[in-house]
Amino acid sequence: MEIKELKSILKKQILELEKKFPYASAFAGDTGGKTVFVSNFDKSATFVQPEKGVTFTIHDGEKFIERSIDKVDRTSLENVVQELLTKYDVAEKILLEIDPGESIEKDFFIEMEIDPFDLKLPDLLKTAEKWKDKLVAISDKIINCGIRIGNQQVKELFVNRNKTLYQEINRMDSLFYAVLRDGNKTNQIWDGSSKLGGYEFLNFTVEKMKKVISDGEKILNADRINPGTYDCIFSPSMAGMFAHEAFGHGTETDMYLKNRAKGKEFMGKQVASKMVNMMDSPAYQGEAGSFFFDNEGQLASDTQIIKDGILVSGLTDMNSALQLNYKRTPNGRRENYSHKTYARMTNTYFKAGNDSLEEMIKSIEHGFLVDYPTNGMEDPKGWGIQLEGIYAREIKNGELTDKYFTPVIVTGYVPDLLNSITMIGKELKMFGGGMCGKGHKEWVKVSDGGAFMKLKARLA
Repeated sequence: MEIKELKSILKKQILELEKKFPYASAFAGDTGGKTVFVSNFDKSATFVQPEKGVTFTIHDGEKFIERSIDKVDRTSLENVVQELLTKYDVAEKILLEIDPGESIEKDFFIEMEIDPFDLKLPDLLKTAEKWKDKLVAISDKIINCGIRIGNQQVKELFVNRNKTLYQEINRMDSLFYAVLRDGNKTNQIWDGSSKLGGYEFLNFTVEKMKKVISDGEKILNADRINPGTYDCIFSPSMAGMFAHEAFGHGTETDMYLKNRAKGKEFMGKQVASKMVNMMDSPAYQGEAGSFFFDNEGQLASDTQIIKDGILVSGLTDMNSALQLNYKRTPNGRRENYSHKTYARMTNTYFKAGNDSLEEMIKSIEHGFLVDYPTNGMEDPKGWGIQLEGIYAREIKNGELTDKYFTPVIVTGYVPDLLNSITMIGKELKMFGGGMCGKGHKEWVKVSDGGAFMKLKARLA
């Protein structure tokens, strides 16, 4: 049975559960999709592991209880409901009451010009092969390169006594990479994107590839940087990773409940320079971390995390919002139907400012432009952060030089880095190529972004 066909069945079962329990809901999910990959030495096609099932959630007045099932026929679902009714009782004292939200029944769809499921694998492989040939022709220093094109479609249904919400979301991914060699030195560089929509968002261009390969050639013989604290300019993509790591997990409020996030101590306090404003929004149109409602039925909306340097909001799921008496934000997300809901980021970004890149460069006597983020990590409890970029380009006497250093590691204490921000660029750019885990698991799709940003940071 298709997920969408479960609406009336699940609504009936929820009302049956609420004859006994103060609150009940159901979440159904179904995933699909495919990816093709072509390199100099390999060619492959893989399919997204199917994940289809239903999770029932009840609240007994004190705590949440859940049961998941991968069989979506009427009898199997009814049996789970009967198990919950038989096995669990209502708490002696109702400690928490849950608002089921406004009454709404609505279906949401992503518009696609080119539906990925209308395209055949041989045609996709030919497209990837064509772009691989264009990429390898750019430089004789390329010894291997690859093209990855794929999509993931998610179908989700949420039902409680007031809401019946259904969404179909397709995420389009495209990535290219190249391994370059000069003598006995090699290096790797890549670029890519992820957007909501169909194959119309396959955004490879020869111009973009030439820019990336040119940058890769410049770092082939680059040295390591002399460790120290410098005036820095983060590229928009580097600023995006900074936003994600600095105030992502650190403001996911399920971590507050465990006293594992220092952000809890700074709510309502200054954590950044006054020019800093940071958002998280699954309502950001077209981005990979976007959706119409979260996995607990909260409709997508903007959440301002930092306002004029002040930490004004965390990111909540239903449980953390109830326990902490915080405003509910649309951040209750599951890896899939069989995984627990956590407070998770969606599209996290710094808002743009009023400065130009040229002004930033001219203001620096000696420093670096840091670009091409690769990975990052944060310690939410200690609020230390580490970001890695492919290169740092030297700035001297207000001008960019031709000296590059690779790789570059950024470290520091989050409030120190945020308070050191003195200039923010005018153009916001979003990047959605990555996934985000909760620790080492619970992977969900996210985007992040920002503008060029001047700050002080320790580089190594």
